[in-house]
Formats: sequence, C-alpha cells, structure tokens
Amino acid sequence: MDYLKEFISKLHSLDRAKRAGEVFKDFLILSMCSLAQPFYRSKNLELKYTNTVQNYTKEQAEEFSKLLAFLVSGLEEKHQDFLGQIYSNLNLGNSKKGQFFTPYSISRMMAEINFTDLKSEIDNKGFITLLEPCCGSGGMIIAYAETMKNKGYNYQHKLYAEAVDIDEICFKMTYIQLSLLGIPARVLRGDSLKMMYYEVFYTPFYFLSNFKYKLQQAKQEEIVNKPQINKSEQLTLFKYL
Repeated sequence: MDYLKEFISKLHSLDRAKRAGEVFKDFLILSMCSLAQPFYRSKNLELKYTNTVQNYTKEQAEEFSKLLAFLVSGLEEKHQDFLGQIYSNLNLGNSKKGQFFTPYSISRMMAEINFTDLKSEIDNKGFITLLEPCCGSGGMIIAYAETMKNKGYNYQHKLYAEAVDIDEICFKMTYIQLSLLGIPARVLRGDSLKMMYYEVFYTPFYFLSNFKYKLQQAKQEEIVNKPQINKSEQLTLFKYL
C-alpha cells in the first residue's frame, strides 16, 4: 500500500470544511498532543486538543486516527521523512523564509558520508549526541538514526538528538516523527542563531530510555575529568546540575 498516497487522499476528504493545509495543521496538533500527553499530563495539551477537535464532526474527528495510522504504517515500512513529503506536496513551505526541504535520499547519503565509527564514544559515554539547529521535519535526524541501525547500533538507546526550528509546523512534524520512530530527543521551537526558545518537548523515548539520568551522568563525568577544576568546584557544580 502506498501510505503516502492514502494519507493525502484521506486529508483531502476532510477538507470540505477547511483547506487541506489547515486540516494538516490540525492533524499535527492532535497527533502531538496525543503523543505527549501520557508523559506530560498537561491541562494545556488537553485543552489544545479539545479546542482543535471540536471544529470537526464526530465522523470527521475519527478520520484523524486513520491519518495517524497511515503515518505509523509508513514509518514502520521504512525510515523516511513522511511528513516532510506531505508538507512539500501541500506547498506549505515558504522559500522567502529560507525553507527548502532536503529530499530524504540526500539526507541518507549525507548521513552515510558523515558517519564515523561510534564504538569508542559509545563505550566511553554510553551514547552519542546529535544537534540539528534547523531541523525542518526531522529528516536529517531520521536518516542518521537509520544509518546507525544499519551499522548495528540501537539508536533508541544509543542516540540523543536535539532538534530546533523556528517554524511551528516544523517543530510539530519533527516531534511527531521522532516520537513515532522511538528517537530520544529534545525538540525546541525557537531561533538557533539568537539562542531564543519558545517551546520545548521531549519525545517519549527520552523518558523510556532514561536520558535525563544518562545526560546528568555524562555531564558529571565530563566535569570530573577536567583537570583544571578542583574538588571544591566539582562539588559546587554537582549541586546545580
């Protein structure tokens, strides 16, 4: 089954009340709230979900679960930038803002070219970190995770990613795809250049793989291994980690 084609077809069947682009944005809100809520238990997320879904009939609202099923099946079938392709198909990008999405085949090629042997770093720290300061829909991170998997590394436990984008749609697309693929990550909506961030969410596998503890341990070991910091300074730093 062509899940991408089915997704777009289902999306257009829901655009009787709104344009397909608006339906897609509502799909992102509903999906992100659904994925994050079990871990955040947030009233704000619950309210955002309710305010969005109430704009549709009961029958239309049920169709959103089918859209999510197509997305899940597409990502299970193969690693790909599924939502990025939908975004481009609907012409939601803005070239004036410098939004140019990299085809997934190019992302995968770049991941392969830049991939280095991770054994030493993983042996020392237990995982590797990846920063994507202008993440789009997360395609580069997905491609790197796929490359790790092909090289024999379990990215769900050995990779921690930080993804940033100033665009709200990109922020949501990245969070949803990284969550469904089980990639531990912190996803931020903000400006990487100005170091200003407005929203942040952690993916489910950040919690399930206990990355809060792993990152704290790595930070402590980094401080201990710095010869210029004396023991009293270490104790003070540990206090504020």
